[in-house]
Amino acid sequence: MHTEHSTWPRCQRQVSRRYAGRDDRRFWESLMTSSAGSMMAAFGLSVLLGLAAGCGGSSKKGETTPGADSNDPLSAVVGSDRPEREISKDARADYSAALAYFQQQNSSGWSRDSCESAADKFEDVAGDHEKLVEAPYMAGVSYDKCGMRDKAEGAYKQALAVEPGHARSLSNLGSLYFAAGERDKAKEHWEKAVELDGKVVAARNNLAWLLLQDLRVTNDRSAWRKIEEQAAKQLSSALAVNNEMVEVYVLYGLLYLEGSERNRNRLDLANLLLEEGKKRDDKYAPLYNARGLLQMRRNNLGEALVNFQRAVELDSSFTEARMNVGNITLGFRKYDEAMVHFQEVLKIQTNNYDAHVGLGIAQRGLGQLDAAQASYEKAISIDDSKGDAYFNLGVLFKDFRANNVSDLSESKQAYERARDYFKGFLDKPNVAQADKKEAQDNIADCEKIIKQLDEIIKANAASS
Repeated sequence: MHTEHSTWPRCQRQVSRRYAGRDDRRFWESLMTSSAGSMMAAFGLSVLLGLAAGCGGSSKKGETTPGADSNDPLSAVVGSDRPEREISKDARADYSAALAYFQQQNSSGWSRDSCESAADKFEDVAGDHEKLVEAPYMAGVSYDKCGMRDKAEGAYKQALAVEPGHARSLSNLGSLYFAAGERDKAKEHWEKAVELDGKVVAARNNLAWLLLQDLRVTNDRSAWRKIEEQAAKQLSSALAVNNEMVEVYVLYGLLYLEGSERNRNRLDLANLLLEEGKKRDDKYAPLYNARGLLQMRRNNLGEALVNFQRAVELDSSFTEARMNVGNITLGFRKYDEAMVHFQEVLKIQTNNYDAHVGLGIAQRGLGQLDAAQASYEKAISIDDSKGDAYFNLGVLFKDFRANNVSDLSESKQAYERARDYFKGFLDKPNVAQADKKEAQDNIADCEKIIKQLDEIIKANAASS
């Protein structure tokens, strides 16, 4: 059983950054043009790939290729590129028993106890058969199933002590380092894994994803094309090893979504790849999230929403798909539905800045102004360098708080706070020109009304 991690996220991007108030046109434009943020840290490493072992041919996830011996439990983890080894009958039997338990838990579902039990069984095998590198490797995989990072890392390092060039241990260590925010270290491990064994598909997928991120922040056309070629090479190589892996088709489809604003034909290619992925696995949640993103590029919001919702149905913990559903339903003014999705995201990712902002927008739409203000303020406490919460606080005080009080002095104070929040938004880095203009217009409106209110308050005081 090849069991290695593919770290690439389960979605390409969230569809919206913020709903900046009452201008619906601006909202729909933001849905279509929002840039992909650095979202990778938000994705768990829960996507475990069962990879093919044989040379050439194809296999379904979790199965051996036609070239592998399905009666030999070690054939599922020993790639055909590895040198022949003498493996004793006892080692095979012990490993087979541990692997059978692992496969049973993999079918029935994992708990912390079962993860530790599976790891213990493989560690016992490793203790009795010191040169059997697959035993500590699978102990690491067992710990990984339950997110036991430190123990998984220790097991993979133990495998590398047995065999320093064990590519799959290097690949999975890369995934652990990426989850810890060590991108460069992760990349180094994935590149080394591919160098040692070109059939480590998960490492190729992860490298392709990193290249996809680089692609999105590259403006130079020549450099852009080179990065795209590198990503395509990784994915084509992955398909050459196993052309039945839905994950690779989804990643390839996402690659073709990039640049589609310049060449609409790329959307057709992306669609073909996603259709091929669906043939392999029509219950793979990231596939439907990618299909939703494709429909967004085609300006078909209704169909995009259907696909995002399907992704959530297939995986209720899929926070990226929930964010996409929440953002689109905000645009449809289905605030109660949007609120539910943002709340579900925050149960998993308590410090998700965008989810707090989205929740605040939904709460504002439902008239829950105090709750909305608290959500925006929470977002600011998470990341004060971003401007979305400031802008939406400005909208809250200008268009809602100021009109929700009868006392003119309180209304004036609300406009003053709104003005200050819009100014705070302008102080943030990388503010788009259109957003800057909108904030400046709001500041001018606030100052005009503040001046008028001040005159009225003075006149009332003079006449009393």
